[in-house]
Formats: sequence, structure tokens, C-alpha cells
Amino acid sequence: MSRIRHILSKSLLAAMAVLAPVTALATVPPQPAPSESSAPPWVGFFFMGVLLALVLGVSLMPSKRGHQD
Repeated sequence: MSRIRHILSKSLLAAMAVLAPVTALATVPPQPAPSESSAPPWVGFFFMGVLLALVLGVSLMPSKRGHQD
């Protein structure tokens, strides 16, 4: 009985491995509806530039070390 269960589980696993990519490729995700409330792309790029300038400015600031450090 254990051998039959082992064979059945292996064949089921093989069938799932073969059919999983086929079913994943067959499903088509729904297209998102265009919304008027989303921000334009340049707003995100602007904030990214501001954050980049802030990080670069802080990292390039000279350290205030004394002569005893």
C-alpha cells in the first residue's frame, strides 16, 4: 500500500509540475483601469531627485572632528 501511495504521489507531483506553467501562462491578468487621481510620473522623479540630493549632500558634508580624535 505504501508503494502505491508513493507512486501516486510522485505521478501527481509530476503532473502538477507539467501543468503549472501551462495554467500560469493561460491566465491573463485584468488591465488596470486608468484613474485620474494618480500622480504624473514627473512628480515621482522630482521627489527621487530631492531625496538623492539630500543623501548626497549629507554624505559629502565634512566631518567636524577635532585635533584630538
